[in-house]
Amino acid sequence: MRRSIPRRAVLLAALGVAAMATPGAASAQARRGGGLDQSRTRPAPAPAARRAAPTPPRLDAVRPADDRTFRPTVVIRRGKSQGTGTIIATSADSSLVLTAAHVVRDRGDLVVELHRYNVGLEKSRGGDWPLVIPAEVVGTDDAGDVALLRLRGPSPLPFVARLYDDDPAGLAPGALVTSLGVDQGARVASWETGLVETARFRIEDDGEERPFLVTMKIPAHGRSGGGLFLADGRLVGVCVGHAEMYQGRRMGIFASLASARRLIRKHGLDAEVARSQARPPAPAASRRGGQAVESEAAPRYDRS
Repeated sequence: MRRSIPRRAVLLAALGVAAMATPGAASAQARRGGGLDQSRTRPAPAPAARRAAPTPPRLDAVRPADDRTFRPTVVIRRGKSQGTGTIIATSADSSLVLTAAHVVRDRGDLVVELHRYNVGLEKSRGGDWPLVIPAEVVGTDDAGDVALLRLRGPSPLPFVARLYDDDPAGLAPGALVTSLGVDQGARVASWETGLVETARFRIEDDGEERPFLVTMKIPAHGRSGGGLFLADGRLVGVCVGHAEMYQGRRMGIFASLASARRLIRKHGLDAEVARSQARPPAPAASRRGGQAVESEAAPRYDRS
């Protein structure tokens, strides 16, 4: 199947993203026919000290997959744009974050926000949260709408998402997948949906066709760049936005992990990612300032 989403429609969608007065304020989901609606937000600038940590509304028990889904999920900000990313590799001096290319397209300082749940410190008190870490773009693939970022320190980070090893094009329609993202830049949330199909199409008139995963549910603003996971916790896609796909019905669009793998290979990062994938699960306690701090038994996650 071949579908083409023209570049002009993508740009119009990006310009039409709803603005927020401050990070965390509610924003109406834009409704427009045709084209790709990128699910990033464009909030008014706010000082780092005033950026509130995600505050989900209800308390859920930890599930085994949380260490490879929720905890590697981070907030990304650049200029007036904000989105979501997933930590996919970490070492003694730096970490890699996978996100959507359009999330980092704006001009301005690029930062990744680390929250308590990213480093297993849900039970800690005090401190200046979130940790705002400068990041740099390692590489982007506009046709696949994926990007790799590198952040230096604090490292190594305890939680890293595992990448899907097989070709996502082989996933069966109806497969259960879970989307993670920081909606409106304010709350980390997940929801489950069914995979409709893997489709190849262009998101730019002069670009290459690339594989994208189509889901029944559409993402909210701020979820762009967030991970799409299989039931076993493996990362299989990256949130791009949503588009009108069938008879006027809008569906979620996620860049295939095949595009992310291609970008990783292009920049010679296979070994770095593989080493992180082979790491044993993080211990129940993390260290900050030389002292061990237990992880909260029931971190606050919204599984909407």
